Amino acid sequence: MFAWLAEKGKEFHFTPVLEFDALNRYVYETKFLEDLLQKYPTIKLCLDTGRLFLQEKIDPFFDARQVIQTYTKYAFSIHLKSMKVTASGVEFVHFPVLPEWKPEEGWVPIEDYLTIIRKENPHVKIMFEHRSDQVTEEQLERCYRWVKDLLSKPHESTSSSNSI
Repeated sequence: MFAWLAEKGKEFHFTPVLEFDALNRYVYETKFLEDLLQKYPTIKLCLDTGRLFLQEKIDPFFDARQVIQTYTKYAFSIHLKSMKVTASGVEFVHFPVLPEWKPEEGWVPIEDYLTIIRKENPHVKIMFEHRSDQVTEEQLERCYRWVKDLLSKPHESTSSSNSI
């Protein structure tokens, strides 16, 4: 499939982008997928912060931060959104990311994720995949400003800024 996708991307001048959904242990506990992405560098990934977080909550073997660490370098885009997962269930799906939503209260650890993303692939495209009607205009502006600030922070190996 990877050989075919790479060839079709070349033939039709597009970048094939595969989005992670529910990953099985074969993908996240082996180098199989990473080896394929290295062999076919024109194929890219889309990582979804909400899906990765939810899988970590329901799969005792899954580590979202480790998956982000491993696969962000192959990412074309990041679908950025939040949600809250507690013992009562999943709430606020496709919610805008805000600094006041604390991981210890069940929210996606967006700051941790973006810190890894900034380090591993500072030029990845960020797609806000939230429902902006769930917050006020002021909160929405704060969401965008916070993400821009997090992605623009220099880290030890570079001081380049990111565009959103």
